[in-house]
Amino acid sequence: MNQEEKARRYDWLLEKHQQVEHQIHAVPKRPLEATLQDLDSREYTPENQIKVDALKQTLRRIDEDVKRLF
Repeated sequence: MNQEEKARRYDWLLEKHQQVEHQIHAVPKRPLEATLQDLDSREYTPENQIKVDALKQTLRRIDEDVKRLF
């Protein structure tokens, strides 16, 4: 892979990373009062936590792909 291809791949990965971050921020959190009353201080419902965990795993894979470029 030459430098130009690496640069295009990097830009694409960066865009994907930003999209996934936006998806994470779009997942509704529990109300602050409910979070504070929870012993574990969970910000998300169990269903939404599964979504957030999957999205964070996607971010980790993107980060690994970026590291492999350099």
